[in-house]
Amino acid sequence: MSLPDVTGSLFADSRIRPALLRGRSPVRWGAYPPGVIPLTAAEPDFPGPQAVTDAMTAFLADGYFTYAPPEGFGELRETFSEVAKDRYGIDASPDRVVLTSGTSAALWGVVRMLCREGDECVLLDPVDLLFGQAIDAAGARRVYCPMDKTTGQLDPDRLASLISPRTALICLCNPHNPLGTVFTEETLRTVAEMAAARGIPILSDEVWNEIVYPPAVHVAMAGMETANRARIYTVNGLSKTFALPGLRIGCVIAPSTREAIDLQLTFERLGAAYSLTPFAQIGALAALRDGWPWRDAFLEHLREMRDYTVERLNAMPGISCGRPDGTYVLFPDVTATGLGSQAMTDLLLKEARVAVVAGTNEWFGPGAEGGIRISYATSRGMMKEALDRIERAVETLATLHG
Repeated sequence: MSLPDVTGSLFADSRIRPALLRGRSPVRWGAYPPGVIPLTAAEPDFPGPQAVTDAMTAFLADGYFTYAPPEGFGELRETFSEVAKDRYGIDASPDRVVLTSGTSAALWGVVRMLCREGDECVLLDPVDLLFGQAIDAAGARRVYCPMDKTTGQLDPDRLASLISPRTALICLCNPHNPLGTVFTEETLRTVAEMAAARGIPILSDEVWNEIVYPPAVHVAMAGMETANRARIYTVNGLSKTFALPGLRIGCVIAPSTREAIDLQLTFERLGAAYSLTPFAQIGALAALRDGWPWRDAFLEHLREMRDYTVERLNAMPGISCGRPDGTYVLFPDVTATGLGSQAMTDLLLKEARVAVVAGTNEWFGPGAEGGIRISYATSRGMMKEALDRIERAVETLATLHG
């Protein structure tokens, strides 16, 4: 049964409550003074599925706040396993699913388990900062594989050239943050077979896998028949699909039960095995079982927002923005304005009262310079106001530079 006017009602301007969000979202709305529109953290401005709120409210109504088992609820691992098989083609039994307190913890756990001091880890450039942080924490060394920022594509041969005897892990992000690339099956298969020939495991962060715009199709690396399937660790979660970052629920689908046990032991050694709360897991179950109509409506809203935002940005002097196939972030190139990433970010905050993320080494690696990241997981009216402000600031800059 279709929901009447679901996109308009769930993602309308009236659904965004800046005053409330400033208190609830310390990394986004709460990080800036009133009047600033934050297009920074990839955190939607909308409430998640009502089924999640209802399930958690009912669970909390009796007033019991008990411990959860360190490995999480078996029912939740089973549900993640079913979703992985039905939606992504990853035939993983529940005992291969390791629950984590968010996808960032999942990345850290896998890297810590597989890498030692002095090892090398290949990661994409640019890419989200969490990969580099996890590699550093393990005492390993980052080896950047540059991506083509214009096309968003990865050259498997370039990646292969970076492999050395010290390479312990290859890290992928698909769909890619911040470029929005959804890698083709051909690219993924080439990387997987290359890694298999060298006996190197792959960490595939697929947390954005449900935010993909047709005709693009996400292909789960662990769902393909490749020689390296026995060495692929898939990371997933709920934050992007269902706008539930605060639940801190993620998972790793390990290559086998043995690796899943080792990963669970790694989390226990890190002191992170008891961080999954019972009510968060109840919310996760509700999302995975009943949240898909909400996700479908969200994706349609995001597609419209992507097209609108890309069109507006490309009409501004000195800005060039590709249209991503996935995620709800953009990474426009601003170098033609005469400003670098940080300078443009500072200008927009000061003159336009719009916050974006600078494409600096700190956030995305050395190859990110020249870009800024913009999240468009907001309403049409909010995005229009932000883009109007950006446009005025950029046009003023262009006038000053003659």
